[in-house]
Amino acid sequence: MPDNQPQDPGENSLWAATAIAAPACEQLHESLQTDVLVVGGGYTGLSSALHLAEAGVGVVLLEGRKIGFGGSGRNAGLVNAGVWRNPQHVVEQLGAARAERFNLALRDSPALVFDLVERHALDCEARRVGTVQIAHSAAAMKDLEERGRQLQALGAAVELIDGAESARLSASPLYRHGGILDPGAGTIHPLSFVRSLARAAQAAGARIFEESAILGLEQAAGGWRARTAAGEVVAERVILATNAYADANSKGVRTATIPVYIFQCASEPLNAELAAELIPGRQALWDTQPLMTSSRIDGAGRLIMSSAGQLAGYQLGVREDWMRRNRERLFPPTRGLRWEYRWSGRVGVTDSKILRVQLLAPGVYAPAGYNGRGIGTGTVIGKHLAEAIVSGSDESIPFPLEPLHRERWRGLRAAGYSYGTLALQFVDRR
Repeated sequence: MPDNQPQDPGENSLWAATAIAAPACEQLHESLQTDVLVVGGGYTGLSSALHLAEAGVGVVLLEGRKIGFGGSGRNAGLVNAGVWRNPQHVVEQLGAARAERFNLALRDSPALVFDLVERHALDCEARRVGTVQIAHSAAAMKDLEERGRQLQALGAAVELIDGAESARLSASPLYRHGGILDPGAGTIHPLSFVRSLARAAQAAGARIFEESAILGLEQAAGGWRARTAAGEVVAERVILATNAYADANSKGVRTATIPVYIFQCASEPLNAELAAELIPGRQALWDTQPLMTSSRIDGAGRLIMSSAGQLAGYQLGVREDWMRRNRERLFPPTRGLRWEYRWSGRVGVTDSKILRVQLLAPGVYAPAGYNGRGIGTGTVIGKHLAEAIVSGSDESIPFPLEPLHRERWRGLRAAGYSYGTLALQFVDRR
């Protein structure tokens, strides 16, 4: 299947090569009026469109490139709950009352993803076999014990596992200290998931247009007018679901996050014996190393590993070689294994390390800053924004609404993330 995700030379995405067929979507060539305009064809935008259409609300979705072009089609495919930081961090940022609603909504995000998969028969290789935040050292396990206690106090059905259980779940000699197992989490094929969501939204009545980037958004009679190169849409409400891929025409949303890249490498298919040895239960692992690494095995038996960084130009060779060395340390039996695919994508990071749902004007929502937790987070936010629009009340949104945020020194901080990780990966394990 041809890759409709242009990327840097040398990159070749496993997801683009193996995803289900893209939904049939035309470019906008007319003037439309609707109840809600959604901008962005990723998890947030398509979850919003699906839930709005199911409620009988007229919705038009405009995607500037192809469905799943951004981070939704380029991530590692881990369906995790919550945010990167502990629940107590959210309390410190938002206060106890607002943090409780926030944490509970994201605690249940994998359940929503897998419910949508089942309810709409989404074809996306969904496996609800659990994920494990796994310790790489005894000191890291002490931190995970506190995180686990906080998650359990929130009502999350997570389990603290010991070193022996870690050894049972993974063949890695580094992972012998324990971790946190979330049995309700799992993995998907991320590009197939987003394409399936688009098909479900279309079936429910949403109109979706690709290659239809907005050139501006302005108030007009009847609400808001978005212009594209060949058409326009007027809508009462707008959801700007562009996140880390926001451009200069997204009402300043681009400044709300720091752009950070994540890259993946996927091996050739392993033989069945080796795949069963490395991660017998097929859980996804994400560890506590300073250069956090996630590892999973897909349905074809490929080992897929992910960490921080972009694969542009000379960075590709440095990062790919580091991932090989990292893999051979974590999984010694893979020595000599060939990487068959490598690709990267952008995520939006915030200084608070928690997401923002921005209210740019009455009826104009702009969620952003998922900090690498886009699958569950985006799907949940889309559902809650749809429910708020249907009910006519923002009170039902479990995430605090705030004005447009501008990250300070975002360009310099993005460069710091990029070149800092590159330097570490260049010298690590030489």
